[in-house]
Amino acid sequence: MGREALIESLRNRATEDVEALWRDVRAQAEAYRLELAHALERQRVREAQAAAALARQLQDDATAEARHRAREIRTQAVLVLADRLYRLAIMQLPTMRVANGLELFQALARELPQRDWQRVRVNPADREAASERFPSAEVVCDPAICGGLHVEADGGRIRVSNTLETRLETAWPDVLPRLINDLPGEPDGHRTAS
Repeated sequence: MGREALIESLRNRATEDVEALWRDVRAQAEAYRLELAHALERQRVREAQAAAALARQLQDDATAEARHRAREIRTQAVLVLADRLYRLAIMQLPTMRVANGLELFQALARELPQRDWQRVRVNPADREAASERFPSAEVVCDPAICGGLHVEADGGRIRVSNTLETRLETAWPDVLPRLINDLPGEPDGHRTAS
């Protein structure tokens, strides 16, 4: 083989080696590009999942906070309503005394235990009935009493209050829940979870 043929053979071989090298480099670059694309897709999926989880968590937190706040608002409204209902009930007590008069006074007096009552406080309208019922007691008129009576014995050591106010106060914890439960509720779609 001549020198020219050797050079030409070496050139062809070098060209083939360079082309093979470029093919390998391109294949490696393509493989690396595919690997990066897959890694990027996996990262995108992880980020999307993390974003979705964060969005769910934020939504759950916001919903829980809204429900909590709704319960607080409803509780405040119920407390305000309870106070208003109690004041309205107190305002109705004089009407009860007027409507039931002597019968109401006698009924409340009969509920008292047998005792030598020394002092009886009553509404001024019930003074005469109290004097008749408790002839040996000091009868004190108290306009703050709507109806019923407050009695004392043994120098004030024994006291019994059977006034309409006391009876309402005693019954109120049982009455109020029934009043509140009878109120119209929230629409089904807006009911708060307990």
